[in-house]
Amino acid sequence: MIDPCDKCEEVLQPYLDRELTEAERFEAEAHLDLCGYCRKRYRFEESLRRYVRQAWSEGMPPELKEKLAALRTPIL
Repeated sequence: MIDPCDKCEEVLQPYLDRELTEAERFEAEAHLDLCGYCRKRYRFEESLRRYVRQAWSEGMPPELKEKLAALRTPIL
């Protein structure tokens, strides 16, 4: 028998990407309703994605780009 938390972990990213079938989505949501641990992981992943989207849309300040460029090492 498959552990429901393992199954939830397996489908978490496709769930967030809205790639699951209706039946798979229903199963994932039912588990998230019952399992505090998986619900906490879901909320973390959801907030991380929101943060990354926000950071990407804001762009990188020119001075940070310069600092990062200075850290580059040439490929031999």
